[in-house]
Amino acid sequence: MKKRSVFLFLAALIPGVLITMGCATGGTNREAASVGSNVDTAPTKKVVLDWSNRSLGMPSSPPWLAALVLGNSNQIKSDFGIPPTDRVKFSIAQNRNRENARVQAGLLFAAKTANELKQYVITGAGSTLDEGELDIVEEITTAAKLTITGNEPVADFWQLVETEDVNTHQKSQEYLYYIVYTMSDSTWKALVRKYTNDIIGQLPNRAVQTNVARAFGDIDAVASREQEMTEAQFKAQIAAAEQSAKTNERIRLAEINQQTAANNQAEETIRAEAAANANAQRAALRSGDPVRVYAASVTPADVDWITALSTASNVLY
Repeated sequence: MKKRSVFLFLAALIPGVLITMGCATGGTNREAASVGSNVDTAPTKKVVLDWSNRSLGMPSSPPWLAALVLGNSNQIKSDFGIPPTDRVKFSIAQNRNRENARVQAGLLFAAKTANELKQYVITGAGSTLDEGELDIVEEITTAAKLTITGNEPVADFWQLVETEDVNTHQKSQEYLYYIVYTMSDSTWKALVRKYTNDIIGQLPNRAVQTNVARAFGDIDAVASREQEMTEAQFKAQIAAAEQSAKTNERIRLAEINQQTAANNQAEETIRAEAAANANAQRAALRSGDPVRVYAASVTPADVDWITALSTASNVLY
């Protein structure tokens, strides 16, 4: 079982603080919003220098994109003639090269969607599972791969973002690339069912298989609802998720290093941390709080698209 950082415990306690930070740091000028970054980085100022169809009068943050990232697809459906019952999903990537960002966004779509489905399974089935069973389901869903069929790209959008360290004034530029996909509601429901069945098939315990299967109605109900957030909720969610992914990676590397050292005290510390993390993770996954569930669900493998969403949260809102 992967050991998780104690940040999950902190995230379980301070979502209100994160939301307050999100509100306080966002600028009203989207082209030049000063933001307070996560606690492990220097404060930065992010400016959108260029973007898709700028010469044709397209705004740097089109209303349909800002709404979609928050979970509301009504605007893009209206603007692009997408059937009201279709599902709209997006992927995002960040890279110094625009073409590389586009390719990476396509590759990350399955990983980002798999994380979303993982949350649905754990949220829908979590209340029926005991601690050991929840651990098993979390481990299986973390490792699960997803193949998506029946989706169609309908729009893309890029932004060239300049980041300036407000202390050193050092600047860097990277592209954000968004790709929007649509699929029929029946295709989405089939994907949710296949993913859930694949998870059930990998569970080693028949009792756990039965509990997850019985919870499919709840899983499907959660997956069927469009989960819209406020700007403050989105900022808090992404800030917590980004910090969680980075901290988990730091802990993972520390554990690898400890394996080469004969230090009983260090091993005892790691075991104690693992127990605290497991308890905090279960509480977060069962809380129903989107910020806590989101933070608890990410892994170091998710850091690429989480980092891109972090940049998006600074330039879109």
